[in-house]
Amino acid sequence: MQLTTSQFTNALSRHIDESKPDPLAKCQLESLCLNWEQGQLDGADDSGDSATKTSLCGTLTLSSEYISVSIHVLCYWKKTNQSGENDERSCDAISNCDGEAKQFQEELFIKLTASATERVGSTDTSKQDRKDRKAIKKLHAEMLKRLRSDHYIRQLFVDDKANDDCPPLCEALIQQNLSSGDRSGGNSDIDELEERVNVEEGTLQGIKNAIFSKSEDNLDVLELLLNMPYLPRSLAASSNNDKEEAVSKEWPSKLADRAYLRLLEDAMFDACEKEGEDELLDDLNISEANHYQRKAAKPGEKGNSRNESSKRMRNNR
Repeated sequence: MQLTTSQFTNALSRHIDESKPDPLAKCQLESLCLNWEQGQLDGADDSGDSATKTSLCGTLTLSSEYISVSIHVLCYWKKTNQSGENDERSCDAISNCDGEAKQFQEELFIKLTASATERVGSTDTSKQDRKDRKAIKKLHAEMLKRLRSDHYIRQLFVDDKANDDCPPLCEALIQQNLSSGDRSGGNSDIDELEERVNVEEGTLQGIKNAIFSKSEDNLDVLELLLNMPYLPRSLAASSNNDKEEAVSKEWPSKLADRAYLRLLEDAMFDACEKEGEDELLDDLNISEANHYQRKAAKPGEKGNSRNESSKRMRNNR
């Protein structure tokens, strides 16, 4: 499976049209420079009697004025033959073998890691005098220093480490078995399904702070990154309805759609937990002007309303 930079540029434009961000976020998204570099895995595409496996790896680089963030992609999907035998069943990518490995007919795995580098300032100095160039260079250096001082952004600067050592962003493994007699595709019934997903909130926050600072929250950033063509979703296939319908019936797209939803669900759960913690912190009211009046208030009076709210929230967690 070969992808091109233009496909990612089109995906970004489509995401902007569909999500309709506010003007500041839209301007920031449109200013990004995208570049896709396809990688190669040993035995990336294997077709045999027992199973068909397709793999994709590469790096998507999103560059703002000051920082470039690289998203390192590893994705594969494989399917057994109609008899259900899969001779190549082994531990792939995430070491999913602990004793007896369960056999699945269809499987999709995606793993994203991230890293960041400083972006060199513009070299176009034809219309700049020496004083202006010096001022621009100083401003660029100050902005980089400010960004690199951010705790989450600093974690993305891995400095010449291999992709495997880069901070993990998200990971999903979707495996399923179809009912007996329904394995040819179409409207097959799912007999067994396993889903394993994880989103690293710290890495996602670092990406947002680095190049998506105008976006509303981390969920918006993850949604954009999952709308890129390295995840073979049905809705991202084409603008042609007939082609979309055809692709949506293919099993890799069904598993990719499920991975997309589960990863967003995991990120949303983290966001809800974080919001609950922030509300608890807001309830502390340390050294407030009327702190002692609240403390002296009798039960049932207005001064205890925040404490009751905190108790309810703690009981619900």
